[in-house]
This record gives sequence, C-alpha cells and structure tokens, in this order.
Amino acid sequence: MNGRQATRQEAYRFRISYVLRFLVAMLLGQKRDLGPDIKGTRMAARPRPRVIGDQNIPLEGSFVFVANHYERPGLKVWWGGMLAANAIFERRKTRRTLHWLMTSEWYNYRLAGIIPVPVWFLRWLFRRIAHVYSLIIVPRSPQRGVGRAAAMRSIMEVVEQGEPIGLFPEGMGRDVLIEAMPGTGLFLHSLSRRGTPIMPAATYEKDGVLTVRFGAPFFIELLEGAAKEDRDRLAREQVMAHIGRLLPRPMWGPYTLAIEVLLARSGHIA
Repeated sequence: MNGRQATRQEAYRFRISYVLRFLVAMLLGQKRDLGPDIKGTRMAARPRPRVIGDQNIPLEGSFVFVANHYERPGLKVWWGGMLAANAIFERRKTRRTLHWLMTSEWYNYRLAGIIPVPVWFLRWLFRRIAHVYSLIIVPRSPQRGVGRAAAMRSIMEVVEQGEPIGLFPEGMGRDVLIEAMPGTGLFLHSLSRRGTPIMPAATYEKDGVLTVRFGAPFFIELLEGAAKEDRDRLAREQVMAHIGRLLPRPMWGPYTLAIEVLLARSGHIA
C-alpha cells in the first residue's frame, strides 16, 4: 500500500476529553456550543482537514447549507459536517453555530456492523444529542405529520432570526453522489422562494486530506404549473448539481448530466 492509500484509509477519531465532556452534557441535559467543540476536534484531526471557498459564506443573514453525505470506512459523515460548521462559525459575524436538521431515527443500525441497536434507543439518543447542541429533529416517517409540522415551525423560527440551518439532502452516506431524498426538493424550494439562499458545499478527500469546498449561494428556480413530483425532482436536481460541480468528476454519480448542463450554462467546461 502506498502512502496516499494509507492516508486515505486512516480513521478519524474524537479526542477522549471531548467524548467525556459530551457524555456528561448528554446525560445531565446540559447545553453545549457546537462551534468551540468542533474547533478543538478539528485542530486535533490528522491529517489536518482543509476548507476551500469560505469567502462564499454570507457574513450575516439566514441561509440553508447543503452538502453531499460523504463517508467511507474510517470516516463518518459528521467529520465533513463538523469541518463545514466550524468554517461557518469562524466566518460569521454573529459567531453562532449552524443549526443542523437531524433525522429522528435510524433503522437496522448495527454497532460495528454486528450488534443490532434498537430503534427506540436511537430515538432517545438522537433527542439527547439534539438537546445538547440545539439541533432540529425531523421525523423520518412521512406519516408523523404532527412532528414534521413542529419541526417546520422550529426551522422557520431559526430562519426568521437570521440564522443558518444545514442538512444533507441524500440522507445516507457514500463516497459518490446518490439520489437526494424525495421531498427535500420541495422543502428547499419553499425556503428559497421565501428569500432564503441555498449555499452548497462539497466534501471529499484529495491526496488523503479531508476537504470541504464552499460554493456561491443560489436560489432554486422552477417553472410554474409543473406537477408536485416533477417540482420536487427538478429542485433536488438543481441542488445536487450545485453541490456536484464542486466535487471531482468521478464523484458525480447520477447527477453527471445535470452538472454538465449547469457548468455549460455558467460558462465552465467540465
């Protein structure tokens, strides 16, 4: 195995001191600030992650941060999320942390790929994590209408206060793009139509270094009169194309054509 391959397979790990502080806060129901916690964790990561294009992060006002759900063995999605959130925290004048949207549960999750974890325990755990870091729980099941309505009210409160929210449209992790979850397009379009910009970012590794690359904020544009399913699909396609254009071409996956069209319209060559 060459040096680059060895670096790529290196597992990122949390510092024991941070894990202990987090566990105490979670068990006691204490609040913590995600920004400073992330900064300390990021500084300890090896190889040191990097951020590109952070000048695109708005200094103030609300926006929706969207990124690919990048992960691989030894590198879970939250490492890229923490790197992006820390860059936003450092850049913003308010020094307020990004409000992440978080699923209410995982199904068929196995610890270390072997031990099954009950859904009820994951629901409890996610609620505790959300309380510690002021995350917004979004029920995974479409049938849980009351919970989803409450989540939307919480999201709108955050946006109206001029603070950013963040989510991963794909909902599950891969090292290449996959289809965004149905419904995310209409949700993001509803916020975009209210004047909240969408800010894309791409997470990937280059030469073994975890990298987050920010793009310029944009608004979703849809033709009036299209069917609901078509509007959702087209909105998801726009969002994922803006994310994908920031990624290396081999990671474009099912959005290759949409990314090529977007690049052609903007005068860039793929």
